[in-house]
Amino acid sequence: MQAIFIFVEHISIKTLAHAAAPERLHSGALETLKLLYGIESAASGERQSQVLYFLSGGSEAEAIKFLDRSVFQILLADGKSNAFASAMEVKAYSMQHGYHNVLLCLEDENDKHQLQNYFLVMSALNRLKGKKLGLIGEVSDWLVASTISEMTLKEKLGIDLIRIPWKDAGNYSDFEPGEEFLDCFRAGRQFNLVDAGKVESMLQKLITVHQLDALTVECFSLVQKNSVTACLGLSFLNDLGIPAGCEGDLCSITGMMITREISGVVPWMANVASIKGSDVLLAHCTAPVKMLSEYHVNTHFETGRGTAVHGRMKTRELSIFRLNNALDKLFYAYGEVVDGIYEKHACRTQLHVRLDYEAVNELRTQPHGNHHLVLPGDWSDKLNVLANLLGNQDS
Repeated sequence: MQAIFIFVEHISIKTLAHAAAPERLHSGALETLKLLYGIESAASGERQSQVLYFLSGGSEAEAIKFLDRSVFQILLADGKSNAFASAMEVKAYSMQHGYHNVLLCLEDENDKHQLQNYFLVMSALNRLKGKKLGLIGEVSDWLVASTISEMTLKEKLGIDLIRIPWKDAGNYSDFEPGEEFLDCFRAGRQFNLVDAGKVESMLQKLITVHQLDALTVECFSLVQKNSVTACLGLSFLNDLGIPAGCEGDLCSITGMMITREISGVVPWMANVASIKGSDVLLAHCTAPVKMLSEYHVNTHFETGRGTAVHGRMKTRELSIFRLNNALDKLFYAYGEVVDGIYEKHACRTQLHVRLDYEAVNELRTQPHGNHHLVLPGDWSDKLNVLANLLGNQDS
């Protein structure tokens, strides 16, 4: 019979059975997934499949036609009608021939939960296709490991990089600060919030004009030339759900875009300022205020000019992670916040985090760069799936 595909937020799932299997076997499988995962639409046709759903034995020869090295695939089956046996044979074949996938059984509760995680992260990555990322200025000179090529962004995630030189961005002084922005940082009235608000309004304008879904700003040239920073504006945009990063760091802003789709939260981009034993100090001046239990406005740390966010994080447990510039490796770790001395020689918002030995050792010996992303809560299961999908590794 003709192949049947279903789509879960653009995820293609192909059902597989022996040649004489009745159509009701395929339609029943669709109904099962609908009940388990809320699938509502079905379609027929030939296309790249992220999930191969085995319904019976005798489906092996058909299945290997749909193995695809360009994507990480899920081999899915239950214990009925030799479906799992068929999937296991295809899993062995795929390992022998360099395909990367995971074998999941619908009769195992852990596998069912894992499948849900895969659906969530796959859908998140698929939603990135066609999104526009604005780079205002250039990647900062010191970020020697954090430049991603336009081709890599497009091929791996479907993201379009929009380059906007500072000369084309406009003059921040021509804009007016928004009242919502001023109200957000009202505790810092002793500072010049007007200029910071003008920068935020300029960034909002660029988002509108270029139809951007996210942006990263080469901010140091702005503060060095005009003594005004983008820190508050970036914090404010992140609180609005718009991923906005600093220093033109493409690795960080890409991770922020992915996380926004997975969790609905834009993470905090922070320096790894120091590592002492198992304790890591994270610090930066652009923390989203929704993540903070208290905050006030201070000057920008490195220059002593402009304005920055100085606050205390709400969370006591968190996930930190970082992509490499090829978008095929991901460091991630779960951490617990611990008390620590406020460091005068680090950025304004600071967080002391305790990680396990393996995570600290990897951070020391195999870093992907300086900036890491902080997301409240334990997202290890989702980040593990993300690592598999991006790295195309077996799980």
